[in-house]
Amino acid sequence: MTAKPAANTAPAAPKPMLDASDLEAYLRARGRAAPVSHLDALDGYLTAVLIGPKFIDPPIWLGQLLGERALLAAEGTREHLAIQAVAHHHNSLSETMAQFPSLYRPQLPPHRDGGLDPMFWSLGFLAATRLAPWAWKSVTNPDKPEHAAFKALDPMLFGTEAIAEADVPALAKAILDLREHFKVRRHRSMR
Repeated sequence: MTAKPAANTAPAAPKPMLDASDLEAYLRARGRAAPVSHLDALDGYLTAVLIGPKFIDPPIWLGQLLGERALLAAEGTREHLAIQAVAHHHNSLSETMAQFPSLYRPQLPPHRDGGLDPMFWSLGFLAATRLAPWAWKSVTNPDKPEHAAFKALDPMLFGTEAIAEADVPALAKAILDLREHFKVRRHRSMR
């Protein structure tokens, strides 16, 4: 009797991608064509894409974010590496929200006056809501009963002050609650 060869248990090699500083440089180089130019804004943008009321096809949000040409980029080019970096962040964010929600935190940089700065995160988040404005209307309209789910994000989206680090878990919970609120609607829109 011969022994069976052991299954290959080595993890797959990571895909090449831009590192954080190169990705931010890529986003900034796109100028006004890109909805975001900072990594914290990218985090906000991807958060809205992931938790929103409507499933947005990746070619749509990636095309807006990185440019239509990037979608057709040859493997190994800077555009392709940017797509890989954004997809990696998207997938990591999605996995954390779904499988490890207690670990989820929005990426907010330090504020110059102490605490955390939500400005670019909020700009990214709000830019992504414009991908499906009618779908978001049910929670963004203060006259609608569903608005309470969105209102919990007001300090981060519309506040002008730094966010205290102690407040971040509550804001993360509000984001996850909004994700749950839209879950059925988002899945239905995938059809």
